[in-house]
Amino acid sequence: MVLDLFRKKKPAKEDEAARRRNADILDLALAQRSKVHVQFDEADSGLTGVTATIMAVGEAGVILELGGVAALKDRFIGKSVTCFFRIVEREDRHREIFYNFTAPILRIRQLPDRPPQAALAFPTALNGAQRRKSLRMRPDFNQFSHIALWKYEASGGFDMAKPTVAHGHFKTGLALIENISAGGLRFRLKRQHVKEQGLDPKKGDRFIIFFTFNEKVPKLREEYWLVAKVNNIQPEPVSGELSLGLEFVANGVRQESGKVEWSKIEDNVIDDMAQRIYLWHVSLYRDRGLS
Repeated sequence: MVLDLFRKKKPAKEDEAARRRNADILDLALAQRSKVHVQFDEADSGLTGVTATIMAVGEAGVILELGGVAALKDRFIGKSVTCFFRIVEREDRHREIFYNFTAPILRIRQLPDRPPQAALAFPTALNGAQRRKSLRMRPDFNQFSHIALWKYEASGGFDMAKPTVAHGHFKTGLALIENISAGGLRFRLKRQHVKEQGLDPKKGDRFIIFFTFNEKVPKLREEYWLVAKVNNIQPEPVSGELSLGLEFVANGVRQESGKVEWSKIEDNVIDDMAQRIYLWHVSLYRDRGLS
């Protein structure tokens, strides 16, 4: 029985009305066999593309059966994951409602010839949100027609003609975009390029980013100018590679004059970027037969 993954304990003292509402929503997701998209904290794991099915909902929490991963190690116990799912209100013209919640993993079960199961604590809150706004995925390099990054120097800005990481560096494998979302990206640099550029980034440093895409999508921009700040730095002591996590903080739009007009990013999300990444995600899962 999946429910025996839970240890019996008294429910937390919280608003029972809100708890019953959350339980009703999760029960509906269970009944509708809603696909759950599970996002691990990038500090804990590089796992992406993990989906799940809700197997049971109880007072202590939620049981998920995971897809896209063969096994889940016990080191993830106590780590929090963010889960995105949708329900359909059939009585309201088939209206789709998206929710997400973050909860720690309480227990893990590995079953023979079955995907692993994880017991999550009962969520303290269900947030209504479009999953695509927080979706993170690894893009195919061929989806970009151009990409470049410049390290912004407070003393003198940046030299447009000399990108810190140019399109050719991505093309030859000296640089790699590990994942991207509507709020930021993580990229990795080979040791050779780190040494050539003399890079020694610090948390809070800024980069200017420029993207153009091969696929034209109606109503979506074809190019992006962004300012991003370094949130975390992960050097690889053995390979000498450097992985940087960036958060988008300003969004630029090129005017007819050629100048870029900058604006602060609200709610840490670039909506049209979110739409493009969501379309990539849907296409990827359709191609794999997973949607």
